[in-house]
Amino acid sequence: MARKRQHKNARKAGKRQGSTPSKPWVSPSPQPTRPAIKISEAILKLAEPLRMQYREPHRMQAIIAVAVMAWNIALFPDEEHAQVQGMLLESLPTQLSGEDVGVLLRTIDTLIARKRLLYPQVREYILTHQLTLANDKVTLSVGTAPVPETIQRRAP
Repeated sequence: MARKRQHKNARKAGKRQGSTPSKPWVSPSPQPTRPAIKISEAILKLAEPLRMQYREPHRMQAIIAVAVMAWNIALFPDEEHAQVQGMLLESLPTQLSGEDVGVLLRTIDTLIARKRLLYPQVREYILTHQLTLANDKVTLSVGTAPVPETIQRRAP
């Protein structure tokens, strides 16, 4: 038994001598990488079919607002879309007809599909946006925050 212990201690000593001291390995916290695209440009591209159809300033404001909503909803898991859209519906003006609401929901679904097709890996939540329209020029600025791949909900 003593012989095994001696052999084991000799191996450990050899390993210590043969290795160079190094800094202890610490796992860096994963930092989400910023996307290579501008989110503002992505929103404008996402809404492009609607922007080409409706050019009036008040409609352009609404189109961009709906595109931002759709972008953010697309970041949620599919099973939560109905709940998020339900919260959206609660905040809509009551004078909207059922047909208007249906058109809005279909438009959001279409924009979500475009986001997933064009920008599937981009995980940035849009916190703020500002649209400027001047001389047929559209400028959009956005404030974003990275969203992890999986969103963990807090317990109520």
